[in-house]
Amino acid sequence: MVKLNDKEIGWLRNNYPQMVYDEVRSVISGLFYINHCYKGITIKDRFKIEVRLYAMKDREEYPVVYNPDGRILKIAKRKNMKNEDLHVYTNNSLCLGLPARFYEYYPNGFDLQTFFKHLSEHLYWVAYYERYNKAPWPAELHGDDAVIELLCENLNVTLNCKTKLEELRKIYKRKFGRGIAISKLIRRLKEPLFIEKFIRL
Repeated sequence: MVKLNDKEIGWLRNNYPQMVYDEVRSVISGLFYINHCYKGITIKDRFKIEVRLYAMKDREEYPVVYNPDGRILKIAKRKNMKNEDLHVYTNNSLCLGLPARFYEYYPNGFDLQTFFKHLSEHLYWVAYYERYNKAPWPAELHGDDAVIELLCENLNVTLNCKTKLEELRKIYKRKFGRGIAISKLIRRLKEPLFIEKFIRL
């Protein structure tokens, strides 16, 4: 379980007075205010948020975050979108990013200030979509598609790594409903349009 230290508790109290930290349960909850600007468009909004720090084994992973009043799910329903398209998992927790990309966001491990900046950007994306019916920037992919994208970013490394190729083989079987030999998968991955097809299937 991760707990906030005294410095983080003080920072939270000074910067997000509407968010309360329950030290016994190690949960931060309350109204999370955003005031974020992207390409000249400022959005001020607030979301009811619960951050379950107790669900973290250590500071090397994302916390589990919920929107307890279901506002994000209601936005998805109103817009006829899948919940995952607004970055909500099937258990109603928020998808903050692919676990394998954690260190891109938190190179020194989880810290509260970086996390709240990340959460503010995440909720800006949702609020922007609610207002303008489009994304302010391309969203990260989800599930298997996110893994494919990650593994194919540096294709030469993946093509020479048996573990990564095996992971792609498993995804291939789930998506196409049949297996594929590694040698054939390697050939297909070198085809210019295959990765895009693999992701979009």
